[in-house]
Amino acid sequence: MMSAYNRRLFEAQDPKMSVPVDSNINGAGQSSSELFAAVGAIVEQNKMLMTELQSFVTKLKAMEEQSEKNKRSADRATVSNNPTKRHCRRVDPALCKTARMLHNSESFVVKFDGSTSFTNQVNAEVLKKLIKQIRETTTVLKGDQLISNYSDDEIRKACYNIYANLRNQHVANKPGNEDRPARYKVLKTTRQRRQRTFERRWKYVTEKEKVKWSGIDQEIMSDEELVTVQDDETMIVHPPQWRTQECTDFLYTCDRRYQENQRKAPKYKRAYRHADSNDYYSKREIPNAQGRYPSGVFVDCKCFKLAE
Repeated sequence: MMSAYNRRLFEAQDPKMSVPVDSNINGAGQSSSELFAAVGAIVEQNKMLMTELQSFVTKLKAMEEQSEKNKRSADRATVSNNPTKRHCRRVDPALCKTARMLHNSESFVVKFDGSTSFTNQVNAEVLKKLIKQIRETTTVLKGDQLISNYSDDEIRKACYNIYANLRNQHVANKPGNEDRPARYKVLKTTRQRRQRTFERRWKYVTEKEKVKWSGIDQEIMSDEELVTVQDDETMIVHPPQWRTQECTDFLYTCDRRYQENQRKAPKYKRAYRHADSNDYYSKREIPNAQGRYPSGVFVDCKCFKLAE
C-alpha cells in the first residue's frame, strides 16, 4: 500500500494522476445510492404488477362464475325445450320382489289398505313393520358391521309400489271405472304422440326462434287421432282452441322444415277437420300457463278454465 509520503511524491511528479481518497469514497457512495434507488423502483414496479395481476385474477374468477351460471341456465332451458326421456326412477327389481314376497307372505298379517291414503295410520304401521323386515332381510355382514344393501328411501319406494298397485286396483273396481284402463291408455298414447311431435319440430327451430319461443313443451302441441277408412290410415289433427294463430303458424313452419328434410314419405297422412265442424278443435283444457310459457302462445286466458 502506498504511504502518504510516497503518495505526495507521486502526485508532485504527475498531478494528473492524483486520485484523492475522499473523492473515491464519495463516488462509491453515490453508486450505492443509485443502485438502491433502482432496486426500490423495481420493487415498486413489481408491487404494481402484483396488484394488477390480483385484480385480473379476481375478474377472471368472476367471469368464470358468471359463465358457469349462464351455462347452467342454458342447460336448464335446453332441457325444458328439448325434453328427453325422464330419469329412470325404478327401484331395484330384486328389492321390489323381496318387499312383495314379505308383504304377501302369511306371516305378515297386516296388509296395505288401498282404499285409504298412504299416510293413513294403518298404512303407516304396515310401512314401519315392512321396512324393518326388509332391512333385516337385506342386511349383510361386512367385517364387524351389519350393512344394508339399500337406503331407507329405496326401501320406502319399494313399499310404495306395493301400495300403488293396491290403490289402482281399488280405483279400477269402483262403479263406473270399468273403462278406466282403456281411457288411460288413450291419454298415454296421445301424450306420447304430442311428445314425439314436439321433439321432431324443435330440431328445426332457429336460434332466433328459440329465444322467442323458449319454454314451450309438448302440452302446446295439437292432439292427433288415428282414423282408418277403407284400409287407409289418416292422422286427424285437432289443434287446441286456446293456442294463438302466431304460435300455430310457427309450429306449422317447423313441420314444413321437417317434411322437407325427410327422405321417406310419412307413415300416416295428416288431415284436418273442417273449421266449422264440432270436433275441429281439441277438447283438452288449457295448461297452467303461469310462469311456464312465453308470451304469444295463448289467446285470452280468461275465456278458458285453467287445468288444475
